[in-house]
Amino acid sequence: MKTLLTLGLALVLSTPVMAQQRPAPDPRDMGGGSCEANIYNCADTPNPLPAATTVWVEEMTWMDVRDALANGTTTVLIPTGGMEPNGPWLVTGKHNHVLHANCDAIARQLGNALCAPIIPFVPEGSYDPPTGHMTSPGTISARQETFEAVLTDVASSFKAHGFENIIFFGDSGGNQGGQRAVAEQLTAKWGGSPVVAQVREFYDYEGVEQYMADEYGMDGRINPDNLHDDPVIALNMFIDDPSSIRWAERVDAGLATINGIDIEDRVKNLELARAIVAFRADVTVDAINAAIERGGTAPAPVRPQRAGGGGRGQRPAPDPRTMGGGDCRQNAYNCSDAVNPLPEATSVWIEEMTWMDVRDALDGGKTTAIISTGGMEPNGPWLVTGKHNYVLDANCEAIARDLGNALCAPIVKWVPEGQIEPQSSHMRSPGTISLREETFEALLTDVAGSLKAHGFENIVFIGDSGGNQTGMAKVAEALTAHWAGEAKAVHIAEYYRAPEGSRNVLREKGLVTDGMPRDGLHDGPGITLNMLISDPASVRWAERVAADQATINGFSIESLERSLMLGREISEARAARTAALIRERTR
Repeated sequence: MKTLLTLGLALVLSTPVMAQQRPAPDPRDMGGGSCEANIYNCADTPNPLPAATTVWVEEMTWMDVRDALANGTTTVLIPTGGMEPNGPWLVTGKHNHVLHANCDAIARQLGNALCAPIIPFVPEGSYDPPTGHMTSPGTISARQETFEAVLTDVASSFKAHGFENIIFFGDSGGNQGGQRAVAEQLTAKWGGSPVVAQVREFYDYEGVEQYMADEYGMDGRINPDNLHDDPVIALNMFIDDPSSIRWAERVDAGLATINGIDIEDRVKNLELARAIVAFRADVTVDAINAAIERGGTAPAPVRPQRAGGGGRGQRPAPDPRTMGGGDCRQNAYNCSDAVNPLPEATSVWIEEMTWMDVRDALDGGKTTAIISTGGMEPNGPWLVTGKHNYVLDANCEAIARDLGNALCAPIVKWVPEGQIEPQSSHMRSPGTISLREETFEALLTDVAGSLKAHGFENIVFIGDSGGNQTGMAKVAEALTAHWAGEAKAVHIAEYYRAPEGSRNVLREKGLVTDGMPRDGLHDGPGITLNMLISDPASVRWAERVAADQATINGFSIESLERSLMLGREISEARAARTAALIRERTR
């Protein structure tokens, strides 16, 4: 009897364990789905679409990245930008606009390289208490250890996919030390394979200024405005997006100059900007090739010692009114109370606003900041790896405008996607970037801490992927407790998992029904339409129509007009649901 009881107990205890065991995954599984469910989820299935023409991993499908690697793309570029004040004319995302133009040019000139998503969260000063650029509204700062952890995880993800050269370069001075430290640490850890290098030569604005003065007679050093701005960087931004330097508004107001250089002529601006981008690409490509040949980062340059000693090098105490990245005593636009010389910003994205725009928005009642988290992962043969980021580009804006008192921080595109080494989950598919959970939570903490330091009262986390939810919930709970009533952090889980009874646009219109086929892909009509309103290229719409592949789960997206209309309605429904919950939980 005792033996039977013991055996029975063993069966009771072991049965749930055995029931929970899943069969080993098919080693051919990729793309976010099962090879058995759909051949497009198999590692060796040919890409059904033409080769990608972009060099940005975020704009490629997992198959595009796989094929690029197979065809000799051995180098990945990891650019780091920033979120900081840049005088009255340039938006806080200045460096990110520069890198969007320049990384593309560098990768194309190398011919065997891709660009990872630009990292905008870099050290900009302490946020508690605020120091450095963090004294100006709109700045977002990552602690040094957070920045280096993000770089480490991003680089490790690309190593796992087989890239042979991993190159860091940054457009801001505060990024250089962390990039060098991580490059050297990873070189030591991996024994030089892959090559990991920090290329400081990209960040040589003095060299660019001298080149433009010598070759084009444009010298912005003669009559400085004493702003965190200059003709070279303004024109480098202009070629990416003229609105990033508020070009049209400045022309209308008669304010289209910087350091004595007129930038009113659009055609001339583009000519000069192309020369700047080409020069910087030439210099950086030479430096990258040298780093690869060397097997790592160049030795740090020896800094010349200053003559004299004592108090000679001491700086005067900063003016407490100083903001904007400059000195209030040198230009009134660097003063905290300076009147914004341009019309009120219409964007709800902090990255697209000047520091003055963010200051004025806070003063005007914008008390809520939304931190949205996306991802870089495989999504079948049609959708790009940045799927969730495209969804959030549409939806965060819709939520902020519905609320009326909110702004959107830059999308956090780096989230947990599986174990990096050995690879698991989405990390088994090329193009995926994964953060360790602790890195993700540290990054969320720093972004939220920065926004709270500027006076935002409610910090709201929303995530477009399931793996993001736990980290956001933990950080929101921890920060609300830490801030002890000074501000509130809220995670809106229902943005991702719609509560029962929520509006389903496609079902209520009878366009999706239970009897429709399932393709077995990491894809669906709703998310495809939501992405499409941000950029039809993100779902490869034109190529799919040309190849007669413009369906998903039996739903056709061939009519662009109808698809855009439905996409907007889906985004607005998600925004309305989420905004109502934010209002309820931030009272």
